Amino acid sequence: MTTTSLAAPGPDDGDQGADHLPQVLAKASPGRDKDPHGASTDTSARTSTAPPGDGPVSAGQQPRTRGRRRGDNPSTAAPGSRRRKQRATGPARARVMVALVLFQRATGRELWHLALPGQACDKATRDALLDLQDAGKARPDGWARGRKLWCLTKAGHKEAARLLPPGTKLSTVREDESAGYDEHALDVTATAGHLTRAGHGSPLTLTTEVRHAVPGRTARYADLVLRDPGSEVPVLLVEVDRDNETVGQLVEKLATYTAWCELLAKGADKVKAKAARHHGAAVHDHRHWRTVYPPTGHEGYPPVALVLTPGRKRDRPGTKPLTPEQQAVKAERDHARLLRRLDAVEAGSAAFWSPRPYPFAGVTAGNYHLALPVVATTLQLLDDQGAAAPVWRRFGRDGWHTLTAALDNPDGDRLLAVERQAAAAARRAREEAEREESRPACTRCSTPFSDERWAEQERARAWGDDGLCAGCRQADADQKAREEAECERAAVEAAEAEAKRSRPWRRRT
Repeated sequence: MTTTSLAAPGPDDGDQGADHLPQVLAKASPGRDKDPHGASTDTSARTSTAPPGDGPVSAGQQPRTRGRRRGDNPSTAAPGSRRRKQRATGPARARVMVALVLFQRATGRELWHLALPGQACDKATRDALLDLQDAGKARPDGWARGRKLWCLTKAGHKEAARLLPPGTKLSTVREDESAGYDEHALDVTATAGHLTRAGHGSPLTLTTEVRHAVPGRTARYADLVLRDPGSEVPVLLVEVDRDNETVGQLVEKLATYTAWCELLAKGADKVKAKAARHHGAAVHDHRHWRTVYPPTGHEGYPPVALVLTPGRKRDRPGTKPLTPEQQAVKAERDHARLLRRLDAVEAGSAAFWSPRPYPFAGVTAGNYHLALPVVATTLQLLDDQGAAAPVWRRFGRDGWHTLTAALDNPDGDRLLAVERQAAAAARRAREEAEREESRPACTRCSTPFSDERWAEQERARAWGDDGLCAGCRQADADQKAREEAECERAAVEAAEAEAKRSRPWRRRT
């Protein structure tokens, strides 16, 4: 950027230099005009009065080359008569409308994550909101945490409903502008935006306030439910806690979800369902939750995610605002308190997420098919790192993991398959040892029978067997062959001797 001095004013310095006034006048009035009578008239004398018109005009100063207006006189057009140029695309406006019709109200930040997660910032979202406002389909509806809230008008709600499949659960039209905004609803919308931005679902696969009724218990409404069959996270029940419930109430929520997952499907055979409890995932074929949610891809019930955030308290009138350093210390202290809260919930709900031992011997892996997978995080971690980062903690494990790794069961399904193979190999080795112990031996030399000789003995058991091994049998056969050969040789010698004796005697002359 170039700099100018007072001795040589730049193009934006106006009439600061008197020696430049002729040049300014020359640019503002290039020459003298002549009237019809031939008298010359200086047009610079009329530059102080703006002629009629809508465009900006010069007042005699050097025209500006930077800034929003090139003229220094305000426009005579009425305020608001000029419409803002639309800069958002049609698909962007449609996505923003869909997000608003599903979640009713949100700020530009949440709508950015929900509608346009691929954008680097929320500028495209804000442009779409302004375009919808100009078209009368969206309007501002208050403020939340220093950002403007937006909602759809009746016309926008009607148009957005036509973009969704029939039967989609829609929010109601926001008509009462004086009603306040629920901070919990904004946290739920923010959580949905983080999941969408991380690639887990979309606004169409996310539903708020899903009812789970259990006989004899108070119906539980999940704050957010993800249904995305075929993805890495097919189903996820989300509970957002603003530190306004006790640890016992959170544990009761997990108990209600466990009881709901154990409900039998309509028409299910109770005897078969009870017998299937010992056969892993086969038990879920008789459960009611399989008729509501897609398969989880792992052992166990549909996973539950706890998202904790500290409750925001209003400052008293006249309270001095906190400095950035104080705010950082407070945020760190609140986050530490939430982690201690998670530890208490984990300890109190161990009966629901702990794996059961397998009923057959030889396997020590966790039996997760009757357990409730519970993952937890804080909204601060989601805001700082995103839902795709290792910000999730699985109850019963140490450390922080990604969402897919936290929902996986390395000590359950995969380890179960490995230990089943090891148990089968050990069983085969034990059976082989027992078989070797029962292998028959030769009655003469005590040599164990080969498999072929053992099978031959088993076949000859009905009519008897000599009990000799193949070596002893061969030795007997060789001895018998030698004896027979000796007998044949002796017989031949005897026959020759007999023939010699029976031959007639002749006297030699």
